[in-house]
This record gives sequence, C-alpha cells and structure tokens, in this order.
Amino acid sequence: MRFRPTYAQAIGRGAFLGMLIGVGGGVIVLVAVAAGVGPEVSVWLAVLAPPFVGPVAGSVVGVALGRDEGADIDDLGIRPVPASRGTFTPWASIHDVRVERRGGRAQVAVYHDEGSVSRLRAPYDGRLLAADPQFERKLFMLRNLWATHRNGAG
Repeated sequence: MRFRPTYAQAIGRGAFLGMLIGVGGGVIVLVAVAAGVGPEVSVWLAVLAPPFVGPVAGSVVGVALGRDEGADIDDLGIRPVPASRGTFTPWASIHDVRVERRGGRAQVAVYHDEGSVSRLRAPYDGRLLAADPQFERKLFMLRNLWATHRNGAG
C-alpha cells in the first residue's frame, strides 16, 4: 500500500505556503515601491497581487511536488517516503500504532520497541483541505497489517 497526501491536502499545503510567501513578497514589494527602488507600479497592485498570486502558484506547486511524501506499507514493514525522512521499520519492532492529535490534525504515530516514536507523513486528517475522507479506512488497514505481522506470524 502507498499512503500519500490527497490532492486536496497537497493543494491546501501549497496554497498555505504560497500565501506566506506571497504576503512576504507583498511586504518586500511595498517597501521597495515606497523607497522608490522598484518599478513604477500602483501601490494597490503591489499590495494585493502577491497574496492572491502566491496561493494559486503554491497550489500548483503543491500538486506537482507535494504528493511525493508519505509511507509505503507492505508485508515486511513501513518505509517512509522519501527515504531521507526516516528508516525502514519492520513489523516485529513496532510496539503500537496510534493516532495522535497534533496541531489540529490527526496523524498516525508508530511506537517502536526501543521507545522512539515515528510519525507518518501520510495518512493524516485535519480540517478544510487537510481532510482525508478515507483516513479511517487507511488507519484500519495499517493497524490490521501491524496486528497480522507483528509477531512474525505473517
């Protein structure tokens, strides 16, 4: 199984980051226009364009690049994607699989036998565009695989 953020989640994350960049860009453009350093543009255009263009551009980038992280689950264990986000975890070394509320989001947490905790980048569930209508089904499949394979009985 492959768990990745949904398209809506990728759009939401991209739009949020685009909004932050757009507001920052708007402030920089406004300061440049006020100082007479930048090009001759309307102050209203300099203030309003970046916060509106940023979320749209961020949404496009979010869909293009924001769905390549998550987790791959198979009969051997859990692999974070991309691999630089963590290491492979075999089912036998997982003590528990739980859901934690973090920042208004329900996120899957994997508790290891040695006491460490890994939080999967996907699946997760949240408000508005962060909602995943299939979250409970994905969580059930994940917990079912863990329960099936945790004692090496798989």
